Amino acid sequence: MASASKASLIVAASVAAVEALKDQAGLCRWNYALRSLHGRAERSMAPFSQAKRMSSSSIDQWRRGGEEAVERSRRTEESMSKLIYLDSWGPK
Repeated sequence: MASASKASLIVAASVAAVEALKDQAGLCRWNYALRSLHGRAERSMAPFSQAKRMSSSSIDQWRRGGEEAVERSRRTEESMSKLIYLDSWGPK
């Protein structure tokens, strides 16, 4: 029985110490400041997380852009080989 009352006394003293520290050391104010900084960091990172979530239409546009780039590259290569052929043709 003595150990139970001793344990409850320790718990009560611990709770009282925490409450006193919150009041005197301004831990509540620190908690507000930390929550505010955390919220600001989340808001500043929001554009990056939205970039991860692409809609299917934007994925299709991205794919089409890639296909167009491949087509442009193919045409450029063809015109360059034609130019080299024409340049090498004829009298030297």
